[in-house]
Amino acid sequence: MLGWLANLSMISILFLFADLISIFNNWVLGVIFGLVMMLIGLILFLGLSLSFIFLFANSFIVFRRESHSLSSSLTLIAGIGIILVDIFIFFNPISAPAPVKMFLTSFLTMIIFYVLLTVWNTMLSMILYHWYFPKRDKDYIIVLGAGLVDGYKVGKLLGNRINTAIDFYHRQLKETHKRAKLIFSGGQGSDEKLPEGEAMKQYAVAHGVPEADTLVEGRSVNTRQNMQFSEQIIEQDGGSARSKKIFVTNNYHTLRAGILAHQLKIAIYGLGAPTPFYFLPNAVIREYLALFVMHKRFHTIMIILMFLISLGIGISQVLIPVS
Repeated sequence: MLGWLANLSMISILFLFADLISIFNNWVLGVIFGLVMMLIGLILFLGLSLSFIFLFANSFIVFRRESHSLSSSLTLIAGIGIILVDIFIFFNPISAPAPVKMFLTSFLTMIIFYVLLTVWNTMLSMILYHWYFPKRDKDYIIVLGAGLVDGYKVGKLLGNRINTAIDFYHRQLKETHKRAKLIFSGGQGSDEKLPEGEAMKQYAVAHGVPEADTLVEGRSVNTRQNMQFSEQIIEQDGGSARSKKIFVTNNYHTLRAGILAHQLKIAIYGLGAPTPFYFLPNAVIREYLALFVMHKRFHTIMIILMFLISLGIGISQVLIPVS
């Protein structure tokens, strides 16, 4: 929603600027507007045609530092996809009868535009959601879990989440003298020797957090359960739905976690922890796909509409052939 509103605002500003040019007939404003539009067009063109170079370079770095799995291959897959899109846009290699070619060209063009629009909207929403500066008046700080290294150690990504939560805890205590309780939320995977929540608590206590200010939620296996089960922990601790709280996760994950919390009618916002830059492209693609699946009904309807429109365009070539 944030992304759509921001996009509509930018489009409205562009239309307003164009309207001002026509009203005042000012050539300086016209030149500025033209240069801005050319710059936007150049960025879009280079981004679409050359971004595969960045994605391939990033996939090489990820392969060197992470395990070789499907989730760590997303930038490689995206890079290949962009090359295929470039081939389609610049060479249009579809060879088929005119109606079929028109149908395929129309459908693929709309799909490409739709994917680009939703990717842009998702990235903009992530950026806007990250611009959240919470008041230091919280009763609970929920830290979302992530996989443990070697089954028992807190890794860098998870460590950044805990460190961000600890920093907020100490800053709030210093500025307002209000103690918050940290809830470490994460269950035990099949390859883990203890629940993530317990490992996170041990890390926090070792880094100066009083054990009395920590709570462990050790059953959740996904973000939705992180939110649900942490709410139960708050109630067991004497809190309520009206308790002031915040969740902490990595910056790329705050948007989806916030949407899930909203779906569960939990009044909470997220604080993003830093993520190593090399890991961000893969993580953002994964979040985009997860958000796409979360709204699969809407996207399915849109794809069906694009298919029907393209089919109509193809059929029109049969009924009204171009001479």
